[in-house]
Amino acid sequence: MNLQLYISDHCIACEEVLAFFDQKNIEYELINVTHDQVKFDEMLRLGGIATPLIVWDGEVIYTFDPNKFETILEGKNG
Repeated sequence: MNLQLYISDHCIACEEVLAFFDQKNIEYELINVTHDQVKFDEMLRLGGIATPLIVWDGEVIYTFDPNKFETILEGKNG
């Protein structure tokens, strides 16, 4: 599973995603765009206008829904 997580400082929704992924032991590449213009521009090119932005196996996910992720995880693990 290839997962990139674009976050920014002081982002409550980002903290929720991080806690969920850590609780589920999901490995991810953490990309903080707060002070990195190149990574911020990369996020914009992916269609993201806010954090968190999740790229999972090439699929861009713009909003975090824990229930949706539970369903995705069951499908990948089952």
